[in-house]
Amino acid sequence: MSKKQNRTTSQAIRHNFIILFTFFALFTGAAVVTVVGVNLVHQSQTESVELLKSLNRSFIDDKPDWNQWRRNSSINTQNTYVRVTDKLHSSGESKLFYSKGTQHFLSLKQTKLSKLLHLPFIPALVYTKDYGILYYRSGIRHGAQKDIRSEIWLSLTPIVNTLVSVMLVVLVVLIISLLLGWWLISLVAKRLTRSLEMLQSTARDQSKSVVAVESLLPVPDTPLEVRELSMSFNELLTAIIDNNKKEKAFISNASHELRTPIAAIRGHISLVKRRGKQHPEIIDRSLHFIDDESLKMQSLVNSLLVLSRADNEVVQKSYFDLAGIVNETVEEQRVVIKQAIEASGKQPAVVYANQTNISQIISILIDNAGKYSPEDSKIRVLIVKKAAVTILSVQDQGPGIPDNDKPHIFDRFYRGDPAHNSEINGNGLGLAIASQLANLNDIQITVADVQPHGASFNLLFTNASPKK
Repeated sequence: MSKKQNRTTSQAIRHNFIILFTFFALFTGAAVVTVVGVNLVHQSQTESVELLKSLNRSFIDDKPDWNQWRRNSSINTQNTYVRVTDKLHSSGESKLFYSKGTQHFLSLKQTKLSKLLHLPFIPALVYTKDYGILYYRSGIRHGAQKDIRSEIWLSLTPIVNTLVSVMLVVLVVLIISLLLGWWLISLVAKRLTRSLEMLQSTARDQSKSVVAVESLLPVPDTPLEVRELSMSFNELLTAIIDNNKKEKAFISNASHELRTPIAAIRGHISLVKRRGKQHPEIIDRSLHFIDDESLKMQSLVNSLLVLSRADNEVVQKSYFDLAGIVNETVEEQRVVIKQAIEASGKQPAVVYANQTNISQIISILIDNAGKYSPEDSKIRVLIVKKAAVTILSVQDQGPGIPDNDKPHIFDRFYRGDPAHNSEINGNGLGLAIASQLANLNDIQITVADVQPHGASFNLLFTNASPKK
């Protein structure tokens, strides 16, 4: 079983070909031998009929003239044996006439081999030691005074020799064809599997190489299945490589974000150790700074935990009124956001999602709008229904988002040029968390410009009727 499982594709092709070819060759050979044998036997049957007719024409004075029969017969009678029984009606006596060699032929006892080779479904075929296989046929000619029964045993040795010759030829052709076919199919199989072997060796070499770990596999032109397989593998590798790059960038950015406050904390601790006794006034200032930096670290770690949970979370969805969640979240954010928040739009608006996740997304979008909007501006939260889609928009009156930043705005740790202002707190994970939660709920999140200035983050819900 293990041998079969460890075969290569080329070996499997050769193995299956040999089995299939051998089966068809044997079937064809058997069919040829059978057809030839049946035709020859039928020919012998026809010859026996002709021999009986010629024998009846050779009778002289109610006695067969063997010499005339052999001389006038168009069929070779050398290996033919005949017995004629002449039975009178009046006396019931029978006279027997034998052709040359027939009495010796009939005197032989039937051996075990003769019984074994006797074919019950073809009773006309008999086997006799030293004479081989013969074809038997008899006929009766009825007369007014007597009946004449003629029996003929026609030797099938020429037919057997012909069949043996045919079988040997078929066997030789089978062996030659098998060897030639094995060689040809080996070349074809090797050619067909060359692309697979190339993919295998390339993948094996790349798996051992540190430099080529992000390289794609070669795509052969033929065969089509291998080409499509290579392209599918490359699509998978591209996704894995991109994900690997994102993970590396994520780790690098997370390390950078954590390194800055840690370095600042360590610096102030060192300052307090060196000069705290001589200058007690720096202790309160350093503690205040350490407290601020530790809060930033805590916020970053909490965001990382939220992202980690969101990557593996399985959400429980339900039907609920989006307007109710918006009103609750807006009331909570009004306590911490300096800008005025206005909620309006279609009510009620039933959507299918996870309520907690939607509340988190709205909080993140309102917090983001508050960071980049003037304190005297207004943040609008609007619900709009269009055809089969419900749209929730969070709009601000900030500087807006440049077009070259929009494709990356939901990437982890990505912060556009306006976000690099040191007065704006943040770690670049808020919108990434919002995007991840939206994906978990099968919600599309987009960003657009607001005229004359500002940005609009939009959540697109596919409307669904509540199950009854």
